Amino acid sequence: MIPEDAVQLPKTAKFVWLIHDVIWFLFTFIGLATVYILFLQSKRDIYTNIALVFMLIVVSIPLIHMALINYFYHFRRYYIDDHAVYIYRGFVFRKVETIPLNRIQNVDTTQGPILRQFKLMDLSIKTAAHGFKIREIEELTAKKMRGQLVIAALHAREVASDD
Repeated sequence: MIPEDAVQLPKTAKFVWLIHDVIWFLFTFIGLATVYILFLQSKRDIYTNIALVFMLIVVSIPLIHMALINYFYHFRRYYIDDHAVYIYRGFVFRKVETIPLNRIQNVDTTQGPILRQFKLMDLSIKTAAHGFKIREIEELTAKKMRGQLVIAALHAREVASDD
């Protein structure tokens, strides 16, 4: 399903995902622990037990995500040809997003503080109907791809309008 020449994300993307998950876990844990201490600790009834189970489930989500980072990494790729951009992701429910070059209206790059530390960027591709992202690609590659996609989209529109 995924072509052999599809580009895989850099290995530093896994570390960025881990950092995001740790931050998500810490904020979730601190927030839910505060709620428990302030509101639920003194009560002992069925609703408190239900709330506790819910809190444990919510706190375990980033831990599960951390355990699956290698699987997410293995199935995240992208590919660009003369007609479209293809974004592959998912390891249980696989998804392929196809963006025809003549439909691209805008290409942006974004970089937060964590991505900046690892010299990575997110590449956003927008069409009239949808927005797509290729996350955590190398900074130089993202800048180069942004320029190539803009030129390719302009060329694809010129070819389509000549018909």
